[in-house]
Amino acid sequence: MALASGMVLMVGDVPRWWSLISDEQDNWLLRALDRSDKFASVLSLLVGIAALRVAFSQRRQDGRVTGSTSTVAEQARQVFGFFVDRRGERFRFRWALGDLRSRLIVVHGPAGVGKTELVGRVLADAKIDHDWYLVTPAFSPTVDTLVHALNLGGVDVGRDLPLDSSPLGQLEAILRGRTKKRHVIVLDSVERLLDDDHKLTDLALDEALDLIATGPRHGIKVVVISEVLPVAGAGGTWADSACRIAVDGLPLDFFRKFVERSAGGRSGLLSSLDDRRLDEVRRDLGGRPRLAQLFDSVLESDRDTTPLALAGEVHRWAARTGVDGVGDRLRSRMTAAFDSDRRDIYRAVASFATPVDAAMVRALVNKFRPRGYELRLDVVRDELVGLSRHAIHADRYQQTFFLGPAEAGQVLIWREKIDREGIAADRRLLIDAAWLLRARRQADRHCDWANPQSYLAEVDAWLRAERADGAFRSIEDIEATSADGNPLMLFRRPRRVVADQIGDTEQSANYNVLGYLHHASGHFGRATEFFQTALTRAGDDNPVWRARILVNLAGLKWAQGNVGDAFTDFEKALKMAPEDPVVRAGSLAGMARCHRRDGQYTLARQYLAQALRAAGPHPGRRIPLELRLARLHVETEQFREAEALLDAVRDETEEVGSLRAAYLDVQADLRLAQGHYDQAKRLAREAVSLALPAHDSVVALQARSTLSVVRMHEGRFDHAAREATMARRYSGTDALIVLALQGVAVRRAKGPSAARDLFADLVDQADLRTGLNDRDFAAWTLMGIARCAQALDTPTGSTKPALDKFTRARHPHAEPAPALTRLMTFLLETIAADDDERARLTPAVDNLRSSLSHSRQREGDVV
Repeated sequence: MALASGMVLMVGDVPRWWSLISDEQDNWLLRALDRSDKFASVLSLLVGIAALRVAFSQRRQDGRVTGSTSTVAEQARQVFGFFVDRRGERFRFRWALGDLRSRLIVVHGPAGVGKTELVGRVLADAKIDHDWYLVTPAFSPTVDTLVHALNLGGVDVGRDLPLDSSPLGQLEAILRGRTKKRHVIVLDSVERLLDDDHKLTDLALDEALDLIATGPRHGIKVVVISEVLPVAGAGGTWADSACRIAVDGLPLDFFRKFVERSAGGRSGLLSSLDDRRLDEVRRDLGGRPRLAQLFDSVLESDRDTTPLALAGEVHRWAARTGVDGVGDRLRSRMTAAFDSDRRDIYRAVASFATPVDAAMVRALVNKFRPRGYELRLDVVRDELVGLSRHAIHADRYQQTFFLGPAEAGQVLIWREKIDREGIAADRRLLIDAAWLLRARRQADRHCDWANPQSYLAEVDAWLRAERADGAFRSIEDIEATSADGNPLMLFRRPRRVVADQIGDTEQSANYNVLGYLHHASGHFGRATEFFQTALTRAGDDNPVWRARILVNLAGLKWAQGNVGDAFTDFEKALKMAPEDPVVRAGSLAGMARCHRRDGQYTLARQYLAQALRAAGPHPGRRIPLELRLARLHVETEQFREAEALLDAVRDETEEVGSLRAAYLDVQADLRLAQGHYDQAKRLAREAVSLALPAHDSVVALQARSTLSVVRMHEGRFDHAAREATMARRYSGTDALIVLALQGVAVRRAKGPSAARDLFADLVDQADLRTGLNDRDFAAWTLMGIARCAQALDTPTGSTKPALDKFTRARHPHAEPAPALTRLMTFLLETIAADDDERARLTPAVDNLRSSLSHSRQREGDVV
């Protein structure tokens, strides 16, 4: 009884407490509590000590809050979570911090509910050292951030050296070191890193979290604070395996305690309402402490408003707009009650919508003030610190201040205004903010905000001012000076916004880029629409520009397997602008890809050689073609020619991330074909680490595929399956080789039943591709491999259908590709898990081997 009574005294109902921290109702602890009294006295003593400590702490806090100064009240607002009793959440968070199995902890709940304060309080009370990173519109933590934090934290990697120099390789080395030292990394406001599907936009960070969640035993923990529950990307498991702690609004008793202590003894605020009205306001505010602070801030700013009157307004707002709408209305009321200086500063912060320092805010505010009435820097800074208590966000050192894009948009909704003067003033404010952001970007490209993510604010400022021309110029300028010179995925949305608001020539160019971006991200349907629109807007009087768009459209058709139509469009484009180097090089290179898909390697090499001559010395056009030619040499096992090409471009690829990634990918292919698996693995990993930040889905897919093959050669089929699964996320349609790799690896790792659907999918996808092009030798071969796997699933299954597919692959126009055939043979042999299966596959393996011999004979004839 003493044990049970002690637990109840400390945390209330024991079964409820345990369910909070473990999500289990029937478990060893509850059974032990029912029959154990051995530790009753010890636990009761600990409970007593804990109770005394809480009492003393409470007394000290009560003593501080009785002070009458406004500073005490403002301090309470800044750390309101200190007064919010969340016993269940605190216990569960403490438990997760101490549980070695909980590598990732997700604390989630609506904005303003107290997630950050909860995490900070528990870490502070437990005296746990940690690194805290706040996600802002100008800062997104990356894998580099995690590695940097762990290195500074003194985490020992042991004797394991990184598999490669990439951040992911360094992180994996740290995890292999099996450090037992606890190290906590907090990522706050992660909802800013998620896309519409609640997945991380940074694929490398997603993979890093997966490594931490699934790695060997270690003491590293990542705490994710987010308004929404994140979802892991394809093949990832970290979000599902994480310990999830939901933080919701406060119940009435704790809500009253919070508002009373936040008031600091002052009258006429929310705490003056009776329980019935306070409970109604609590429901309308979702029990969120931050909204309660806004409620009181409105009352303090507007002395003509009473708590009862404002409660009535809030109730009507909640009925119409919900809790989030109430927050927007409260902010509007608060802003309207500001004095002129504070209102100007608040509006300036909203116009930037990205972290800025006091000097930038002062520069913008003073643009609209008469000479002699400019605000001093110290005044602006003091006002910003004051606003950061309940109106804007600040970094942990209060050096930069900001509102998120959504919040900023609510402050400056000038389209709803009816006075033209006010509309014009808001527009001028946004335009001047955009110019200041542009000046900051151009002044120092190595500062904290020098990354494309932070540049979005500059473009958005132009868009909010309805200046599509300014937004388009900013996008073009930013992309022209980006690391690889390619259009950036980040600007897809702004490009769509300005699509029909800019000049006719610019519209065509913009739609062409939108088509490219959606093609690269695998959204083929939208890409086709954008390319077709670009052709329409280009007009008939600009054949060069139409030809360039047609080259891109043909490349999209090739990616979808429609090789015949793609070849026709490449030919059309070449005839439309035969003298334009971009069109000529792109068309010839496209026709080379079509011939390669048919297995016509001699023609493919000839067309690529012509494309190289047309491309001229420009490295952005020339190097990708040289790398493509090198890959052709690898597939035909002309290794000396491939190495010569790679040696020639090695130094030139050092400066550009996307070109370097493609170079490393081809090098990895070469080493794999030569049987140097360790080198291939290292090179492919480095290629992935460079491709992901550049959103180069093609290189990421190819490099992941190489890693999957290497892992199968090592016999690590679970790792091979994971690499292939990760590769599929980069493909708009399922690349056949990736499906095959995943099917083979999963079959060996988890058994035939686990891979059955994958091989069925491979058959369907290959059937679609051969329907579009019956000379697609790779598709026929992979369909044959899938048929072999299906035949093994039944004791009487025949491999004859597979042999028929292999025969179709050897059409009269196909030329030898020994490296590809060797890869196909390896996959076919690897499907078999035992001697019986190997015996059943012998005819199919012999068939493919004879194909390899036939290829070598043909190769001799060609030479």
